[in-house]
Amino acid sequence: MKEKASHLPVGRVLKGIAGFYTVADENGVIMEAKARGRLRREDELLVGDLVRYQRCEEGKCTIEEILPRTTVLKRPYIANVTQILLVFALKNPDYNTVLIDRFLVLAEAAAIPCMIVFNKADLVKKAEAEKIARLYEEIGYKVRVTSTLTNQGKMLLKRDLREQVTVVAGPSGVGKSALLNMVSPGYRLKTGTVSRKIGRGRHTTRQVELLPLPGGGYVADTPGFTQIDLDFLTPDELPSFFTEFTRMGGCRFRGCLHLAEPGCSVKSGVENGKIHGFRYEHYKDFMQEIRGFYENRYK
Repeated sequence: MKEKASHLPVGRVLKGIAGFYTVADENGVIMEAKARGRLRREDELLVGDLVRYQRCEEGKCTIEEILPRTTVLKRPYIANVTQILLVFALKNPDYNTVLIDRFLVLAEAAAIPCMIVFNKADLVKKAEAEKIARLYEEIGYKVRVTSTLTNQGKMLLKRDLREQVTVVAGPSGVGKSALLNMVSPGYRLKTGTVSRKIGRGRHTTRQVELLPLPGGGYVADTPGFTQIDLDFLTPDELPSFFTEFTRMGGCRFRGCLHLAEPGCSVKSGVENGKIHGFRYEHYKDFMQEIRGFYENRYK
């Protein structure tokens, strides 16, 4: 099958409904597509898949092969995502560092690069916006401060999204859709929930769709979350999802959970200011939550 299709052009699946697909070719031209029988039976195709296709008539094609995926998210299913954009508001609703850190854990668990956007900068003083942005820049995250009212950060965000396949996540009311409309005016973005590795929300949608961005790249918007569970993690996994912990190294005991163990470099890092105290407090809370899930699962 692969040898037969290796000469065929490559496109990206943007949408799929009841066995019918929308595929964009390498120039962004949109085609209607159907999958070859085997692929259709196995229900293998995901939005975001890179596929080889056979043109059959003008504006239509048949999908012959799915190329290997680099990443896969679930709920909604999206393949080959290259970055996650985490959006929070500086005010209305006020940012919440517990929620931010919860999102970051979920993003780290997906093993996909993520960037934080603090929106609604017009509602706070510049110094306040810079202070909260600096907290997460010091941890190692790329941070943008934006305002859809004043277009602050518009050009930087357009550059950040260019040629990427981006999933956008964040709580309700932070201006995710408005932010993307600022980058590409006129979008009416469809929303869906993110995978279990990025978050679990109560809002769902029947369709997943990648939308093209000016200058190249695609974006999928996701709805606000009212609940984000960490129940898919085990206690020994959590430390690696606080990136500044992994940089400390040097704990006395292998597999240190950075709680009551002696000779813990993370606890020392908190004491000497190399790790923010609020991050460590959130870590302990998340660990307690995950242990509760874990213990109930194996009772």
